[in-house]
Amino acid sequence: MNYFDVIVTFFKNPIDSKPLEGVKVVEFAHYILGPNIPRLLAQLGAEVVKVEPPPRGDRWKYASMWGGRGFFKGMRIDYLYLNSNKYFLGLDFRSEKGRELMLELVKRADIFVENMEPGTLDRYGLGYLQLREVNPRLIYVSASGYGQFGPLHKLPSYDIIGQAESGIMDTTGWEEGEVNELYRLPDYPGDWLPSTMAVSAVIAALIYRVKSGRGQYIDLSQAASLQRFMYHFVYMSATGRRMGRSGFFDPFAVVSGVFKTADGKFVAVAAMTERQAKALAEVVPGLAEAVGDKWRSYKALAEWVAKMTLGDVLDVCKKLGVPAQPVMNDFDVVSDPWRWERGSVVKIVDRLYGEIVVPGPVVKMAGVDLDVKWVARPVGYHNKLVLKKWLGYGAEEVDELVKRGVLGYWDGQIGNTPPPGWRAEDDPVYLGERDEV
Repeated sequence: MNYFDVIVTFFKNPIDSKPLEGVKVVEFAHYILGPNIPRLLAQLGAEVVKVEPPPRGDRWKYASMWGGRGFFKGMRIDYLYLNSNKYFLGLDFRSEKGRELMLELVKRADIFVENMEPGTLDRYGLGYLQLREVNPRLIYVSASGYGQFGPLHKLPSYDIIGQAESGIMDTTGWEEGEVNELYRLPDYPGDWLPSTMAVSAVIAALIYRVKSGRGQYIDLSQAASLQRFMYHFVYMSATGRRMGRSGFFDPFAVVSGVFKTADGKFVAVAAMTERQAKALAEVVPGLAEAVGDKWRSYKALAEWVAKMTLGDVLDVCKKLGVPAQPVMNDFDVVSDPWRWERGSVVKIVDRLYGEIVVPGPVVKMAGVDLDVKWVARPVGYHNKLVLKKWLGYGAEEVDELVKRGVLGYWDGQIGNTPPPGWRAEDDPVYLGERDEV
């Protein structure tokens, strides 16, 4: 069996438990930055309880995308997968009994994740200083726009603000004199990237706890984390000059760009090395004379691509050993067999919401089946199950706490409701009688 066949067998034959099985997480977060941290921990096997104040909970689920589109069977579609593999507890943490229950959950937790306005949970007795008193081994993550200290720490922030503040936005568009525009990168990288970085800090904190016996406090700043991806300021510091914007060029490639083909498709081409550029110049008229001038090179390549179909461009570049790939749209991504084979796109059959296509686990690990088991649930859906598993409460005790307003459920607004046809009396998970899987 060759190397590649062995690698494939690693992922087709899961034999081990997930690396974070047994790790318990309490999430008190909303929007994307905070909730994505427990989502990734849950993919690695952690048991995550998402605490939301009833009846509205996480406000992200009500945000209407593109003028009302974006809901699937009553739930916002990105909220569904952003909060996959989690248990949903509707708890009024502002009541005395609610805060008491939160502390009992925290005593049993390994990790606590929040992304409220800095200082909010401290005012309610649920900040790091209070929670470490009840659980000194707790790993507490505060995620915010600018961190918990410094002159900006009380300012609110969202993805677009983080992209601006970090310097990422200034690198988009074209250099002055070409087209004087800047762009926001779509799909919220200002949330996804910092929260993914935070997971590495959490894993390190778990290792630190094994060595020291102590918990840890992690202060994640959205803008500061995004800036860590940038090298432009290092260039500026070393040379005294701005690196400038590069549009759709790769500034390190000899020849590169995004081009429109004869059949109306777009293709990205990047000759990163002298050898690749030379090979390309053998078939592209005028390119050999233009190498070194990015716009002349671009125009020569653009004229060549414009006379060919996408398939022809890909075939020629493949033969030349020059990297080239089509610019994929949403339909292409979902239809691409390579992504299905890799598990980058997966189709699950959720017990409530049925068949849905979602992003697969962010990494692949040999011998471990990292997966998406179920998607989000409405506020309080797992009240009975969570209090039974974590604190040993019976269903009647939970019902009594609901009557007292300590626990609660969803309000039925779009973005916060079970799918049409769902019946509480027929759902053993909702009743706390069995687990999700």
